[in-house]
Order: sequence, then structure tokens, then C-alpha cells
Amino acid sequence: MSGDARVGSTARRWEIALACAAAAVVLAAVTIAAIVAVPPTIANLSSEVSDGSAPTDLGGGSVVVPADWVVTRDSADAITVRTPDGALRARLESVDEKPGDVVADAGVGASRSELLASGLTAVHVDLDDGGVVAGVGEPDAAPSVRVVVQVHPAEGDEPAEYRTAIGDLLEGIRR
Repeated sequence: MSGDARVGSTARRWEIALACAAAAVVLAAVTIAAIVAVPPTIANLSSEVSDGSAPTDLGGGSVVVPADWVVTRDSADAITVRTPDGALRARLESVDEKPGDVVADAGVGASRSELLASGLTAVHVDLDDGGVVAGVGEPDAAPSVRVVVQVHPAEGDEPAEYRTAIGDLLEGIRR
């Protein structure tokens, strides 16, 4: 074999090695993108946008979620909802407890009780981070709906700006 053939063969090996390394980098990038993008996409497949009038079943009751909120079914007795801007997220779950017991189980602060337009009672307590834990149902009877609200507003916004949205959500609960 002449010296020129060896040089060409060595150059060819480097080209093959470089192509394999580039393919490995592309494969790694696609894998990372899939790991990041696929789980939220799968979660959104089971989500729907509320029209604000159709009730969503929740155990033995239902809830009319405000319009344009995203509803994700967690089980037959539980849903997760979030506002269109994603700053407010709430988990609603039908539980075999009185509304006052739901809040007592949260173990934070003094609770307040309000009569909703639906005739149900909402017993709730505010959390330090702007969230709310509430139990909605008949005052002294089980079952009720446990509502755990988390509020993470955009920078510069206050959690208190979402109080009306929380009220609208609680008002939509029906037994």
C-alpha cells in the first residue's frame, strides 16, 4: 500500500468518526427535548377548557368551572383546574368529611364560614402564600368538596388579585 492510500484511509476514518459523534449529539438533543416536552403534552391530552356553563362531575356533585379555565380530571372524585394565565391552580376533591373538618385537617389559622349563593357553606382558611384551603358543602353533613388553591402570580402581581377567581370557583360547586 502506498503512502497516499494510507493518508486517504486515515482521513476517511476521521470523517466517519466525526459523523458518528455528530449523530450522537443530535440523538442526545432529541432525547432531551422529548424528555422535556412529552410529559406536559401527555398531561394536556386529558385536559379540556371550560365553557363556564357545563358542569364537571365531581364525585356525588359537580362544579361549574369559570370560562376558559383548564380542567384536568385526576379521578372520578377529583379534578385540577387552573386559570388561563396559569397563576392559580386548584385541586377539588369530593371527600367524606364535613366542610369544617376539611379546614381543620389543614391545621392552619382561624377559619371563616360563608353562605354561598347555591345554599352551600364554604368554610375556608387563607394560607400565608396567598392560597386557600376550603371545604364546601352542607354545614354539618358529609360529603363535601375539599378545595386546595395555590396562587403563584407573575412578578409584580399580588395573590390577592385572584380572590375573585377563587370566589367564582367556590360558587360553582354543587352537591
